[in-house]
Amino acid sequence: MIGILPIGAFLVEHFFSNSFALKGPAEFNEMVAGLQGLPLVVALEVGVIALPILFHAGLGLVILYRSQQNIFQYGTYRNWMFFFQRITGLLALFFVVFHVYETRIKAALDDRLVTFEYMQHYFASGWVKLFYVAGILAVVFHFANGIATALITWGITVSKRSQQVVAGLSWVIFAVMAGWGIKLLYAFN
Repeated sequence: MIGILPIGAFLVEHFFSNSFALKGPAEFNEMVAGLQGLPLVVALEVGVIALPILFHAGLGLVILYRSQQNIFQYGTYRNWMFFFQRITGLLALFFVVFHVYETRIKAALDDRLVTFEYMQHYFASGWVKLFYVAGILAVVFHFANGIATALITWGITVSKRSQQVVAGLSWVIFAVMAGWGIKLLYAFN
């Protein structure tokens, strides 16, 4: 549940906020200043974003350590999704740590807001863009597949048919969010 709420909700909000980049530098910079001007912004970032992510990451690492992969013995769809959920979780963790350091911690240590120009300069490097494409794909796959997995785990999608429908919907969520995230990345050109 913590992977969907609050982390998944924050992911959608983060994409929404960054969508101001599509309107141009002034609108993006105004949005960033507004978010950074929120009362107790650091407490919100730590309590609502960082702690749930750290808890989810820790739990995910425990699950990864304890799980046994059997995709070669039982190459079913759900076994492959279980495998990719673990792989994308590791990639997403590495990506999120890098992203938070580069775009929040480093900027805060330098006493700067992350402006449109800051992000434009940051994404000027081709390897950074490529890393972000891979990171966005890992994060949104982990999120979308996590929804399908959670619905199975919670006993909501019990039948094979309901699991197939939700799997299809999770691929739609993945495609929409992947396209949205990559479009945002290239908005800083």
